[in-house]
Amino acid sequence: MDRWSIYIDIEGFSAIYEQNSQALLSLGALMEGIYIIGSKCFSNSPNRIFAHQLGDGFVIVGEFGVETLEVPLSIAILLMRFVLKAGGTAKSAISEGSFADVKGCYPNCIRENSGENGVIRLGSGLMTIFPVMGTALIISHKVLSLSPSGSLLVLEKSLLSRIPKEAQFIDIFDSDLLAIDWLHTSFPSLIDLVAQTGLLPPDALNMESLLKKYLAGNELSSAWKRNTRKALNLE
Repeated sequence: MDRWSIYIDIEGFSAIYEQNSQALLSLGALMEGIYIIGSKCFSNSPNRIFAHQLGDGFVIVGEFGVETLEVPLSIAILLMRFVLKAGGTAKSAISEGSFADVKGCYPNCIRENSGENGVIRLGSGLMTIFPVMGTALIISHKVLSLSPSGSLLVLEKSLLSRIPKEAQFIDIFDSDLLAIDWLHTSFPSLIDLVAQTGLLPPDALNMESLLKKYLAGNELSSAWKRNTRKALNLE
């Protein structure tokens, strides 16, 4: 069975990076959230998670395949809310696929000189390599790139039967994708994850107020605002 994956990155990172510290604060919140979720809730086999940074985002992969997608959906929703709490927004996609160590396919000079941390000396310089690859990364990134602009949590419609019945979502017009309402959706696994991690207070903050503040305080395209409001039932 294919492993589940989440591709999640910070919205508007490149646009705000040179303006203020919000880009790094948002990325830091994403990192912190992944660390706490992984170390507190999914630290042991067969439920471990594996996270790899890719610029201003991460790919997060489960250890094994699953029948339902409650776990990745819970993780993605909590991370998007935690980034919002820090003053930023994120976008994410959930998918499935293979994921494996591919270092054995690299040239001999790379394999022979690579340390455990994936760092290769280039004289006094350094090369870092990405040691894993697979369709779990490729498909989730593709789903994200095919989705409209906005702070969206998307997945393919073919996965609809495997998400909790309580999940609120909309069809993304003229596509094979759904957008989950990550502000308002709630189901038992998500509630448990919030309680175990302590990442948000019991009332989960006023997510709508935080997002409306973000929409009002940032230069965003009309399409970005429209898509976000529609997906999160804020219209």
